[in-house]
Amino acid sequence: MDHDSEQGRGRGRLRVRVAHHPLLAGGPPVATAIVAGFLGTGIWSIVALAAVAGYLTVQVLTFAHDRQLCERCLAESPDDPGHHVATHRGRLRAFHVSTTGAGLVALLVATAVGITAARLVQPGWGDLVLLLPLACTALTAAHRRVEPWCPFCGWGHGDDHDEAAAPPPDPRATVLAPT
Repeated sequence: MDHDSEQGRGRGRLRVRVAHHPLLAGGPPVATAIVAGFLGTGIWSIVALAAVAGYLTVQVLTFAHDRQLCERCLAESPDDPGHHVATHRGRLRAFHVSTTGAGLVALLVATAVGITAARLVQPGWGDLVLLLPLACTALTAAHRRVEPWCPFCGWGHGDDHDEAAAPPPDPRATVLAPT
């Protein structure tokens, strides 16, 4: 069964809908968590935690969607991908930087700053760090549309290190060593 045919079934249908609109699905939980953080502790902490869990669910569903080829995502690719890549090169670079070890370190530092701000200033300021994963979601959605043409992915540049991509040698061909 192909990926798009799952749209007619329960969980598959939800996964596809969420994955095609990750900002619409992930934005409200992040906004809810930030607002709840500014409103105080107690019940608002539980609301913020539930909202973060909602955002993480969106991420899991999006990652599950991205593991398979989706005809709808391919159809939503721009008509002129070369031009799109040229005009959005910075976003594509930012996506790749955010998915590296340095990007993870930057996210951890920002989280530490947010937690420190929450302790020293006001609890809600620490929740603003949730805007960073939301920005990564936006970068992922933008990258998905032009991934085959992305100059930073290594497609066709010989640096993808995929041994299986090389065709097997022809067993009928014989190589004669010079004598």
